[in-house]
Amino acid sequence: MPERPAPLILVTTPREPGEFGTHAAISADAKRLLAGELSRRLGRSGAAVASLPASPRENGDTFHWGRWFTAAARAALDGAEGKVDAIGYAGGGALGLLGDDALDALTAPIPGEVVANNRFSADAFVVAGDLDRALAALAGCGTDNAAPRRLNEAGFAWRDLGTTPWARFDVDTTLDLALLRLATRLPGMRPLDPSLRGYLEMARVPGDRGLEVPNLGPIGEVIRDRSAELVVAGRIPGATWQELETETACRVRGLVEERGMRSARDPDGTPRSILAALMARSSPAELVDELAVLGDAVVLDSRVLMAAVAGSANASAWPPEEERFASDFGDASRVATPWLRELVEAAEASSVPFLLGGHALVSDGLRLIVAAAWQGR
Repeated sequence: MPERPAPLILVTTPREPGEFGTHAAISADAKRLLAGELSRRLGRSGAAVASLPASPRENGDTFHWGRWFTAAARAALDGAEGKVDAIGYAGGGALGLLGDDALDALTAPIPGEVVANNRFSADAFVVAGDLDRALAALAGCGTDNAAPRRLNEAGFAWRDLGTTPWARFDVDTTLDLALLRLATRLPGMRPLDPSLRGYLEMARVPGDRGLEVPNLGPIGEVIRDRSAELVVAGRIPGATWQELETETACRVRGLVEERGMRSARDPDGTPRSILAALMARSSPAELVDELAVLGDAVVLDSRVLMAAVAGSANASAWPPEEERFASDFGDASRVATPWLRELVEAAEASSVPFLLGGHALVSDGLRLIVAAAWQGR
């Protein structure tokens, strides 16, 4: 059987850092290192790699991922040497913990197939076969998360690597970087490039704090305690929930809300959350109090609340990036949005440890936290 041509994969190059010392600047610097490392790994796996210039900064609803990606993809195909029958995409912060074997699987779809790191909320995918049909389907796709679904609807079979260890881990925030740094301390994890690992060790978020996961020790104590209860809420994947059920000594109380909200069939649909509804009928502080009553530690996907309050899954409608990232570290001084500031202040003052974050936290991040609890990290 003749060798198939190498896939062409576009890797996002994150935008230039903003104001020095901000959460956003630290995240952007690290994501540039991650994108460079991923490009080198893809090249070693046999893929051709092209740089995809950063998407525009948050600007209302004007940015459309599909039009942006397909224009760049067609230009890359026009400039490619030789035949290309597979094209892919990877966000700059994606796949940082994914092993080499799984990375090879991602880059090897058969014709008529799309392989994604998470078919319901993708950060990376490769599609093979009729690329004109694939790009026509992707052109109408508002976000990268929805790409595999759109391709499946266009007739491509899909293969999901979502249950593969660490396939879902995607760096977007400074808390995600703290989780990535935590991973470097655990046995059996893929070693990171020295430059990236060095950055994680030296970076400091506002308030002169290193990249440490807030309340990691107290949450670990709850995980190891048979008489304790851990509360988790948000976009928790099934594989993560199964691990919580089997790998924690404590009881786990979970509330799964709005999985796949950014890849929904109706991108204009309003995200809905029971916790957000409770908060609206009372207050952010009272929501924290209610969650604290339910368990001895709380891990909360705060982006579900942000989406429900804003009435949009588009992050441009949420509190600004810097506020979101600061809230994960319990830094209310950098949060101007009233309801989010009240939530952060109440969580910091709570009698039980809270950890706020996004999708990476309640997916592979929780798995890292459980592993660290048993390692005594």
